Amino acid sequence: MKVEISCIPPEKTYPFEINGESPYIVEFSCYIDGDYTDAQEEFFSNWMESPDYYPIYTLSEIFDFQQEEYEELFKEQNIEFNYMKGSRKDTFFVKAIIRSTRQFKEFYPYLHGNGSMLNLSLWSLKQDVFRLEEREYESPYPVKKTKKNRTRLVKLKWIANTPIVTLTESYTIFWVGYDGDYITAFSNNEHFSAIDSLQKIMPEKVELVPADYEWE
Repeated sequence: MKVEISCIPPEKTYPFEINGESPYIVEFSCYIDGDYTDAQEEFFSNWMESPDYYPIYTLSEIFDFQQEEYEELFKEQNIEFNYMKGSRKDTFFVKAIIRSTRQFKEFYPYLHGNGSMLNLSLWSLKQDVFRLEEREYESPYPVKKTKKNRTRLVKLKWIANTPIVTLTESYTIFWVGYDGDYITAFSNNEHFSAIDSLQKIMPEKVELVPADYEWE
C-alpha cells in the first residue's frame, strides 16, 4: 500500500484552535499518481494496532440526527463518551475514549465519515488534549445594517463554542481533513521529523511517498 505524505506549513488555519506550536505537521493522503484509493480505514486501523497508542481520545462534532447511531455503537463496543454543546443548533460535540484496537476499528468509519461531511473529527494518542471554550468572533467584512431608516456598515460579532487543542509535553494528534480526502498529524515526536524515521513506525507493506516536498 502506498500512502502519499506532505509537510504542511504551520501558518495554515484549521477548524479548531491550537494552544502551542507543533514542530511536525504531516498530511497523509491516498491519492497516488492522480488516482484516489479508498485505503484510509485499512491504513489507520493497522497503524493504530500498537498498544502504546492507547487510550485514544476523540472529539467529533455531529448532527443531532446522528446521535442515536453513535449511542448504539458506543453501547455495543462499550466505549465511554460524553456530550458537549455545539456552536450550531443542530450539532453537538461528542468526546469518546477508545481503549482497544477493536474499538478503534469499529469507530474509525464514523471518524472518517464525519470528516467527509465537513464536520470536525480529531483523535489524540494517550492524552485528552481537547476542550471547548467560548470565543468571540467578528466577521471579516462589514455588512449593511438598517435601523430607523439609517443604513451603515457594521461587522457582525458572535460567540461560539470553539474546540481547543492544548499541546502537551508529548503529543500526536490526527485531524480528518475536509471531505475526508486526507488526514493531518500534529506531533512533536521525532519520528515525524523525516520520511525515513516516519517509515519506521508504519505498518508492514506500507510505503510512504513524498508529495511535492523535500524532506531534510
